[in-house]
Amino acid sequence: MNTTTSGWQSVPDTLHDDTSLLTAVREEYLHIYTSYFADELDINHQLPILTHAFRRLEQWRVFLLLTPWMLARLFVPDDDPGIQLPPEWLASACIGREYQMLGPSVELALLTGKQRAHLNYSPLIGHYLLHPLILSMSGYTTPEEVFSAWNRVIQARNRNLERMHKRNPLQEEITRRELFSGLFRGK
Repeated sequence: MNTTTSGWQSVPDTLHDDTSLLTAVREEYLHIYTSYFADELDINHQLPILTHAFRRLEQWRVFLLLTPWMLARLFVPDDDPGIQLPPEWLASACIGREYQMLGPSVELALLTGKQRAHLNYSPLIGHYLLHPLILSMSGYTTPEEVFSAWNRVIQARNRNLERMHKRNPLQEEITRRELFSGLFRGK
């Protein structure tokens, strides 16, 4: 793994292909599940740990992660994203520490707009960002139900954005001809 001046530990060279990264993430979260959540009563043990909707966005590999305790979007950079790490989140400070689902919140500027996500670290993966989407899995029996619920959220958001961006005729730009059309007519 490569550690940079910001302290960011990038994914190891063995995880630079997408399939290997997704496999490592599932393995890491299976380890977290068996170490921290296997006996918890308030999580949904029927749900598996899986990744979904992988894509590349700028320098980030972005995908959904479903676990028995949450649905989250993960942002894993190819290289150091230049995010300065607090001393307690340097790799050396995280090794051997208990699992912490949500690290410090950071703002991430992407072409699609600003995102807020939480810093995370895994010795297997390195540093990455986690954006929690659904934190209560108790109402779902299958992964399909979870993803369907998330799709409904996205559709509602998109409808609301579309409504907000509809043009108001009173606020549209007017042409130069329209602007001056009434000014020079005879009185």
